[in-house]
Formats: sequence, C-alpha cells, structure tokens
Amino acid sequence: MYKLFSKGIAGLIVFCFIATMNISSVLAQDAKIDESQVAGEFFGMPVSAANYYFAKRVVMTFGAKWRGTPKDEAELEDLVWQELLFSYEAFNRGITVSDQEIDAEIEKILQSNKVDFSFRVDKEKYQQWVKDTLGVPLDAFRNQIEHLVKLEKLRTQIIDGFDPEVTEADAYAKFLNEYNTLMVELKEFGDIETAQEFYEKSVAPISEKADDQLIWNDLIYSYAASLRKFKAQDADVDKTIETLLRNDEVSFKWKEESDKYHQWIKDKFDMNSADFRNHMTSLTTIDDFSRKLLAKEQPEIENKTKFGDFLKKNKTVSIAYNFFFDTFESAGPDVLRFASANQAKKFYAKAGRVPGFWEDEKRKDPSAFKVPGFVALDFLIHMWGFTKEDAYKMLDEQIGAYYPPSPIYKGYGVFKIKKIRKADPAEFESKKEDYLKKVKMIKQYDMYQQWVDDYKKKAVIKVYIK
Repeated sequence: MYKLFSKGIAGLIVFCFIATMNISSVLAQDAKIDESQVAGEFFGMPVSAANYYFAKRVVMTFGAKWRGTPKDEAELEDLVWQELLFSYEAFNRGITVSDQEIDAEIEKILQSNKVDFSFRVDKEKYQQWVKDTLGVPLDAFRNQIEHLVKLEKLRTQIIDGFDPEVTEADAYAKFLNEYNTLMVELKEFGDIETAQEFYEKSVAPISEKADDQLIWNDLIYSYAASLRKFKAQDADVDKTIETLLRNDEVSFKWKEESDKYHQWIKDKFDMNSADFRNHMTSLTTIDDFSRKLLAKEQPEIENKTKFGDFLKKNKTVSIAYNFFFDTFESAGPDVLRFASANQAKKFYAKAGRVPGFWEDEKRKDPSAFKVPGFVALDFLIHMWGFTKEDAYKMLDEQIGAYYPPSPIYKGYGVFKIKKIRKADPAEFESKKEDYLKKVKMIKQYDMYQQWVDDYKKKAVIKVYIK
C-alpha cells in the first residue's frame, strides 16, 4: 500500500465509516496506478497519483475531526487535497506514531463494530474482517490508521499552539448563552415580506366571539366527517394526546404508566379516560378532515349554508349548540359533543385548543411549525441561526407572545414564545474556571480553522488528475 512522505498520512481521535459514497471506483483505480503519474502539486512540489489515491480512499472510508463528510465530488476533491496537505505538514513537523498508538485506534474501531474476536489473538478473523469490511489487506489498513492518528496529532499540536486572550467577560457571555433557556414555536419563510404579513395576522386582535366560532366550526366539521364515516387513525390520535401531555410537561410515560395517565385526565378534565380518548379522537378527526377538505382530497360539505342559516336563526352559538343535535338527528355518536357550548369552551381551554390566526394555520398544516425544544440560547444561535440580539430579546417577552420576523438559518422565522428560563448570575462564580477553559477552546478552534484556510491558500494547489 502507498504511504505519504515516507511514513504515511494521519489524524484521528474518533472516526466512523462513511457510508455515503461508494469506494469501488477508487479500488479499481488503485489497481491501475502508474507510479510515475503526477496527480497535482502544492508548494510547487509534485504529488504522486499513488499518494492521491491513498488519501482519497481514506477520506471516502473514514470520518475524522479535521474534516467534514464529503457530500459531492467537489467537496471530496477538496478534502482529499486537504488531507494531502496535512500529511505534508505532519511530515515536516516530524510527527510520528508508535505501534501502540496504532493498535489502540484499531482496538477502538473493532470495539465500535462489536466484533467477536481479539485482533491480537485471532489473526485470521481479523484479516477476514478487514478484507470483508474495507476491501484492503491488513498492512494497508494499518497504514490508513497510522495516517489518521498522525493527522489527529497534527491537529492537536496546532490547536494547542494557539494561546488566545480570554476575559472573564467572554466567559460570562458564554455562561449566559448556555444557561438562558428558551422554547419557541416558529414558522419559516423564504422572504421577509411574507413573514411580516404572517406576523401581522398573528398579532391582530381576536374577536370576542372567536371561541364560540371555533367550537361551532368544529361541530360542523365533526358532523360532516361522521356522515362520511371519516375517522382519524389511532396513531394520529396518539400524537395529539402526546402533544397535549408534552405541553403540560408531564413526567410519566402515558402508555406504560396508565394509573398516572388516568389520574392526570381526572385531575385536568374531570372525566374518565374513555371519554377523553373519544374527545381527542374527534378533535384529531376534525383537523384531519379539515386538511383534506383544504387539499380537495374530500368533496366540499354538502348544503353547508344550512348550518349558517341555523346559527343565524338561533342568534348565538350557545343557543344553536343546544338545539343542534335535535335538529340534525343523523349526527352519530362519534360527533364531538358536549352538554353545552360553555362546557365545550372549558374543555377547549384545558386542551389548549384556542382560536386565532396562528393556531388556525397550525391546524391546517402542523408540519410547517417547528419547536426546537426547551434549549439554551447557544443552541438556537449556533444550530438554528438565531441572531444573538433576537434570542436575548425573546427572553424578555411574555409567554404566548409573538416575536416579529427575524433571520434564522434558512430565511426568516416568526415566533411564538412558549417557555423561558433565565440564567442566575449568582451561579457563574462557581463555574467561571470551566467557562474560561471552554471559551479558550472555542477561540483556539476558530484560530485553527483560520489556519487551515490560510494554509490551503498558501499551498497554491494545482490539480492535474481527473
């Protein structure tokens, strides 16, 4: 097998097999390599095809800390040449790897793959596993691991060589980012104009009769669905119940701990679990039926104006609700039914089924609304692309408030504040040293990334091989 710069190429601490790319083409090319062929150059020096294909095989087979997972051919080529550069730098720095270090990494790999043999004892099983899993002989596999360990040593050496200034203010800011915790519900938009329109509709005043109108509309949809024998799937009903339990922050597993589940229903809704399940089935059916009507997967409700006329005749939802089941006698037992509109209103409040543009839109398309979880601002800033300014402003909002359009990682979001927990500044003193170290590591890593970018530019890579 080929080694780079006399002693291989390396770098690893934790790595995994990359299954996103097929290495068969590389295997085929390995067998046809012309030893004199030049793949390209950097720093004005030629790089052999042998070294190039060795690095390419490693990148396509193993993941490592100093590089990402290639998503396409362009990224693959970039990472291969980065690997070659790192090997060159490790060679220049005189970084070496002992047999014990190689063995230790091989042990980690085999353990993570849960093999049933000791590679030190059962050589035949070890050799067969390497051949079946990686398609290379043992010496080639060992060279690859030497390469990976060496590059990890290089990475560590470079990072440890940076000594950034870290202030207490830096540490405190990081503490706040991690301990300030927020839960929001959000909807994403590709442009600020659409997001702003959605926000303005969300914050618009809700009619005093909105509760009654929601109850009435649900009754009509439930009745129409019942006539068509349309009913939600049990799995979807379970999801509705799970969402309600999650919003109520219960600490039990409702399917396993039935006693606690039944008691929760009794305490919150003052009803038995069978009636509760029926009500939740009806609500899930209403939403599913409504979405299918909207998508024209169900025909429009027949003679829908008759319900409007009936409501107009009775003047209020409360009165119309009382006479609905006597008037529309074909309503089946699966129609969502309460003793009165007022009882329905009480149940809706406890179940979190509230009126308003935001909730109406969510019932139409729940998948369009995301809840990252009750997470640190640091997570929202770095993983979801929230701006730091917006994240901290959200902390000062009221629960249930809407926050205006703000940038997130894919465009713009409109937000509903669900839960807030602010950091306690008094806790910082006991954690200060840990945060000073953490911030230093972050700054070192940023400096390392800059070093990588600068080093690749300085190398002036020229690629000949195609």
